Amino acid sequence: MRFDLHQNTDCLHEHRLNMRTFSVPYPDSNLAVLKEAALSPYFFSLNGKWGFELFNSSREINSDILSLNPKESIQVPGSWQTQGFDNHQYTNIRYPIPYDPPYVPDDNPVGWYRRNFTLPESFKGRNTTLRFEGVDSCHYVYVNGKFAGFSKCSHLTSEFDITPYLVDYENKLDVFVFKWSDATYLEDQDKWRMSGIFRDVSLLSFGDKRIENIVATASLLDDMKTGTLNVEAFVVDVDSLNISLYDKNKKLIFSDNVKVKDNKAIFETEIGNVLKWTAETPNLYTLIIEIEGQAQAIKTGFRRIDIDNGKLLINGVSVKLKGMNRHDTHHTLGAYSPLALMEKDVKLLKRYNMNTVRLSHYPADPKFYELCDEHGLYVIDEADIETHGVEYIDDSHLIARDERFQKQMVDRGNRMVERDRNHPCVIFWSLGNESGFGINHVVMAESIRSIDPTRPLHYEQDRQAEVADIYSPMYSSVEQVIAEGKKKNPKPFFLCEYIHAMGQGPGNIEDYWQAIYRYDRLIGGCGWEMVDHGLLCHTDEGIPYYAYGGDFGEYPHDGNFCVDAFFSPERKPHTAMLEYAHVVRPVRAQMVDESKGAIRLHNLYNFTNLNTLSLSWNVEYLGKTYASGSYALNVPPNSRRTIKIPLGDYPKGSFLNLSFSLVNSTPWAKEGYVICRDQLKLEQGYDETENIHEPIKPIIHNNADRLHNISVGEIEYSFSRNGLEKISLSGEDIINSLVKINLFRATTDNDRGFVNIAELWERYGLDKLQQRVVSYNISGESNTITIESVHAPKIYPPIVKSVQEFYILPTGEIKYKLTFIPLKWNKSGISAAPKDLFTKMYLPRLGIRFTMPECFYRVMWLGRGPHESYPDKKTSALFGLYEDTIQNLHEEYIYPQENGAHEDTSFVSIKTLSGAGLIISGESFSFTAHDYSQEELHSKTHAHELVRGGDTHVYIDGKMGPLGSNSCGPEPLEKDRLYLNKPYTFNFVFKPYNAQNISTLTAAKLAKFTVKED
Repeated sequence: MRFDLHQNTDCLHEHRLNMRTFSVPYPDSNLAVLKEAALSPYFFSLNGKWGFELFNSSREINSDILSLNPKESIQVPGSWQTQGFDNHQYTNIRYPIPYDPPYVPDDNPVGWYRRNFTLPESFKGRNTTLRFEGVDSCHYVYVNGKFAGFSKCSHLTSEFDITPYLVDYENKLDVFVFKWSDATYLEDQDKWRMSGIFRDVSLLSFGDKRIENIVATASLLDDMKTGTLNVEAFVVDVDSLNISLYDKNKKLIFSDNVKVKDNKAIFETEIGNVLKWTAETPNLYTLIIEIEGQAQAIKTGFRRIDIDNGKLLINGVSVKLKGMNRHDTHHTLGAYSPLALMEKDVKLLKRYNMNTVRLSHYPADPKFYELCDEHGLYVIDEADIETHGVEYIDDSHLIARDERFQKQMVDRGNRMVERDRNHPCVIFWSLGNESGFGINHVVMAESIRSIDPTRPLHYEQDRQAEVADIYSPMYSSVEQVIAEGKKKNPKPFFLCEYIHAMGQGPGNIEDYWQAIYRYDRLIGGCGWEMVDHGLLCHTDEGIPYYAYGGDFGEYPHDGNFCVDAFFSPERKPHTAMLEYAHVVRPVRAQMVDESKGAIRLHNLYNFTNLNTLSLSWNVEYLGKTYASGSYALNVPPNSRRTIKIPLGDYPKGSFLNLSFSLVNSTPWAKEGYVICRDQLKLEQGYDETENIHEPIKPIIHNNADRLHNISVGEIEYSFSRNGLEKISLSGEDIINSLVKINLFRATTDNDRGFVNIAELWERYGLDKLQQRVVSYNISGESNTITIESVHAPKIYPPIVKSVQEFYILPTGEIKYKLTFIPLKWNKSGISAAPKDLFTKMYLPRLGIRFTMPECFYRVMWLGRGPHESYPDKKTSALFGLYEDTIQNLHEEYIYPQENGAHEDTSFVSIKTLSGAGLIISGESFSFTAHDYSQEELHSKTHAHELVRGGDTHVYIDGKMGPLGSNSCGPEPLEKDRLYLNKPYTFNFVFKPYNAQNISTLTAAKLAKFTVKED
């Protein structure tokens, strides 16, 4: 046994075959064109159940091990940690081992894999190649007891010629996978650290006369109509080969016989009026290369990439990249991504208006590129290199400038290009991620360009773009992006990571895209990241939950930083994904002339006419449709056209809702799938003439149990010197707690981010403010109660004054005026509040909170919905009349935090099934309602720990604070921040009612009229 190669930076492999573009060998072109591997007699899958045993170290492996059998079994592909072996570990930056290159710890787990197989008859007498698509971290291969090879680089293919070691009867394949190697120092990606054979394993059969590799380069001439095709076929013992090209309709474009010289056939041609490949129009051609006894098929697409004066051009058209970073991750399978999962991810990206995917931070399974070719996604292909952990040792450039690693880094870049270069979806090569910058990257870039000069190079940490063709920073603020857009620079500016979607957030996506659309040099960005890395676990009671870093007792770990995505682990979109998809929607509408129904549509597709979408529209007010229709669109790509639709008559305050859906089915969505929506507020319309009034009733005051009670018919309000304590209707409590001032929220991941504004909130006690009543005045004559209070945290002076003015009306409502007055340092120099409160600290919210009995669970509101919205994350939540239950207003995050707010609300009603309810009306406010308190939410660290049920907790905010993306990115924009640096006054109406006697909408209108009287 030999295990002497995995701690040697000079050793890349032993007996590993040269990298090649991949296609399965078939006996003839009729089978090859089907591209179904299982139909080829020259393909044999080794996926399935393997024998397995895990050792703590290679020192535990005896020299006679190959004569024994593993004690356990395991599924291949798969990570051994997800199958009950070893421990899980999540770390973002820090290495999981000591920094001691090229060495790794002696206690280095080794997985021993055993697979017995008998060669198919079709393989016998031919050459057999053993192919691994991915093994983490390195692997030693033995066939029938003979050493067959060794390879490093977890996320790239390794192939070995095992022909000399095979027998005609049962063969024995042993693979020893080391958890760590010197390659571990190059593979410090932000993910669960998983090990094993995690991608497909197969055998391929080739004759002595064979096709070994095919390189196909399809591009366009300057006219952007004429296709160019250059093919290099590398063969053995062949004098000539046949080459054919078919279009997507299986029409033969050409067929030719090409002579071979020095084991290589070269073919070049031009094709007029080709169907071009783009992410919107993924037109593919099938290239067939055939010799006697072997045929191989390659899908290719004619497309061209240029950079011109800071613009990214695809086929001569300036394109914005609307993208996502994608890891291989699954909540039960870990790093293994089956074909069905990859296909699901591609379809999700397409359905949510993405056109780009960055492979973070390693090459994907080869099948993923085929899916991107077929469905249409631009791909940023990234070398399997990240050395982020060196920042704890020295500066980030340590390995980038360490020439011991140069050979490996160049090898990883070259082999990625050599494997993936036939795919039209790949538009950039990336030199890796977060690995500093140094001579090793310079040499990598030179080497990659020598192999493929047709694609631009990307690398984020080449900050001055010395070798990269693109400036590609991470997490620039909107202000920084705008500044870059204004620069005159021939190289584009691309956000390879931005809008970090950890927990509640990110904010300001619309602001980013307003800037990106405005400046040619800004070519887009890829959000971080696609899918939360939560692992499905169960409590002792069988309750499922998603685990994150630290939940397995590992060290080091980085907590819940791995649950930072637009989709949950089971691929359910978070509201961040709804927002992102809406912001980058392919159609935007603008009102031109409301009186004529003239709407300007902007087609943001680069290559697609809007005739692929159908428009359905309606005019809506308070849930009622006043006009509706459909419209056949015809708007060329990258252009604007005005259409006219008959809006009819409608009340003031109505909205025009526009829905754009697919005319025909696509590979990723069916006919009728809604691609996007837009909404325009209508400024015209008639005034409602409804003359509705409620009967006036006497207002009766009385005092009891230190409460001042005011009755208006069946409604009773109870006040203490602290405020409104209770509302009852016909003897039934509607509000059963004090209406309290509230300046806190359960902190979000972004609140706890780099700046950690949440620490200031808690330092100054926003979650524990204590009230001191300054004055409490009751006027029976005017039916008003005014309460002036100051609110202070422990340790510090009062920070805010509140003035609550209650005006009880004879129709039963309360007009509630709430004023917040900041308390600052006075002229005498006596402190009235901490200085930081007004210079550094923006607030989470300004509002009130109270509880209602549990039976109040049915919610109706007029405002943004149906999903949650916040000041800087609300464009996708359209205005409308919505109904739901308290339970459904909860938006789950793996780490519990603020959720479920609804911006720009005009009224909200919360009622029981039997009809008793409360309407709160205002000009424009935010409301949140849950079956748990913000304290309960704030105290928990996993979603399953949240105790739900009991009273309904209601939060009414005159202003809700923004979100930003400071968990890994900028704070909220200054324009969105909520500072306590001036007085704020909010006006509300509280209206108890019973839906058995008056409809919610009518009651809401009465409350609305009352608000307007102010």
